[in-house]
Amino acid sequence: MKHISRSILLVSLFFAPLLPAETFLSIVHSLEQLPAEQRQPVIEKYLNTIRIAPIIEQDSLLHFVLYGDADSVAVISDLQRWNSSDPLTKLPCGTYSLFYRTFTVPSHARLDYKFIINGTEKLDPQNPNITPSGFGPHSEVRMPKFVPSPYLTFRSEVPRGSIDSLAPLYTLVSPLRRYVIAARPIKVYRPAGYDTLNALPVLYVHDGLEALEFMRINVVLDNLIADGRIPPVLAVFIPPVDREREYITTSLDRFTLFTVHEVVRMIDAVYRTDRTPQYRAVIGISAGAHAAVYTALSRPDVFGNTGGQSLTVTPQLRAATRRASEQNTLPPQFKLYLDCGLYDLHIRPPFGEEIDFVGMNREYSDLLSSLRIPHYYKEVTDGHQWASWRERLPEMLVYFFGGR
Repeated sequence: MKHISRSILLVSLFFAPLLPAETFLSIVHSLEQLPAEQRQPVIEKYLNTIRIAPIIEQDSLLHFVLYGDADSVAVISDLQRWNSSDPLTKLPCGTYSLFYRTFTVPSHARLDYKFIINGTEKLDPQNPNITPSGFGPHSEVRMPKFVPSPYLTFRSEVPRGSIDSLAPLYTLVSPLRRYVIAARPIKVYRPAGYDTLNALPVLYVHDGLEALEFMRINVVLDNLIADGRIPPVLAVFIPPVDREREYITTSLDRFTLFTVHEVVRMIDAVYRTDRTPQYRAVIGISAGAHAAVYTALSRPDVFGNTGGQSLTVTPQLRAATRRASEQNTLPPQFKLYLDCGLYDLHIRPPFGEEIDFVGMNREYSDLLSSLRIPHYYKEVTDGHQWASWRERLPEMLVYFFGGR
C-alpha cells in the first residue's frame, strides 16, 4: 500500500468535534470549483479544524473521509452487513487526494467499519476509536444520540471479583457410540467477597473466553453487583472446541448433555451455588446463542433463564421450541431474552440458504408469541459485533437476576 500522507497525521489527534460553519459537502462543492493544485490548502485547513473522523453532521449524516496518498479507498462496515464494500469518491487535491462517501444513518447507531485502501483492509488511520471483534480490531463510530452503557467502564472504587481457571473437562458422553466431547479449559468468575456468600445464582456463557475478553463480563458483573442492580453472581465461561458442530449441527445434543451433566454438576460441586433452575442462566451470541436457547428449552429443569444475542435459528431450535410448548415444560418464571441488530449479518451465499439475522430473529419472536411463550425481544441500530452485544449485557443480566 502506498504511504498514507503526512496530511493524515495532521488530523490524527482528536479531542472533540469542532464543526466549522460550512458543511462537509459544501466544502467538497467548493473544492470542485477549484483547480486541483489549489485544493490542498483548503482541505487541509478544513481537516485541521474539524479534528474528527468520521465526520458527523445533523445527527444522522455520516461522512467517511480519508485524505492521503492512495489510488483507491472503499468502506466495508455494518452498513453493508460486511458483504461488499462501497467505494469512496476520489477528489485529487494537489499532492494528495480526498476520499469520501456519505450515508444517512439513525442518530443513535453504533457501527464497526474498516477501510479498504489499495485493496487491503485497514483501520481508519484518522479515527482513534477502535473496538475488538471476532475478526480482529475494527474502527468504531458512535452517532450523537448513542448512549453507551455505564456498566462497561472499569471503576477503581468498585470491589473486583476474581477469575478461576479450572482443569480441562474431558468426558465420554456415550460409551456405546464412542463419542468424546473434547477437553477444554473453563474459567469461573467469583464475585467479590465470595468466601462470605452462599447460594449464588450462576451465569453460563458460551464462546466463554472470547466473551470474557470482548464483553468485559467481569467488569459488568462487578459494577452491577456494586450498584445493587443484581445480587452477587457466579459466571462460568465455556469455550467451544468444534464450534459449528457443538453449537448448531451434529454434536448439539451431545454438547447439551455435556453442559448439563458435566459442567453444571462440577460447578455445583465446587462452588457455593443455588441449585434451582430460576437461579441459573445460559447465554450466547450467534451460534452460541443457538446452543444456549436450545439447551434451556430442552432442559428447563436445569436452566430457568436463557439469552440469545443475534440468535442463529435452525429447524432444530424451532422443533425444540414447539416441543417445549406442546409438552408444557416451561415453568411460569422461565425467562427468555433476545436481541438483534438492524445492521446484523445478511448472508447471500452463491449456493445454499440465505441467512438474514434480523428476519429470522423477528420470525422466531413471532413463533414464540404464537406459542404463548413469554420472552423479551429487542432490535437495535447496531451490527453482528462484540461491541454491540456487550452494550446490552447489563440489561440482560438485570432481566434475569434483578429483584431476586
